[in-house]
Amino acid sequence: MADRTSRLWVAILITVMDVTVFERFFTIIWLALSPVLWTRVALSLMLTVWTGSAAVIWLHVYYDFRHLLYEHRPAAALGRANSKVPSDQGGPINV
Repeated sequence: MADRTSRLWVAILITVMDVTVFERFFTIIWLALSPVLWTRVALSLMLTVWTGSAAVIWLHVYYDFRHLLYEHRPAAALGRANSKVPSDQGGPINV
């Protein structure tokens, strides 16, 4: 569980830092370097990799918490199945 919550905090902190850096610096860098074609392509590729890595981090967090939710369901289902008493049998059970 500690690994899952630490991964969530890492994803949140990285996302906040990414948004902050993008808002403050990317426009200035784009305006300064966009006249050169190869730098425009390089900046676009860097932005694509940057966005993709953030998506991968959030997918890891999503699947961690999804696994956390579903790992308790079979145990709950077994608990309910064991507590059921067969009501259709009126007499003693012959095994």
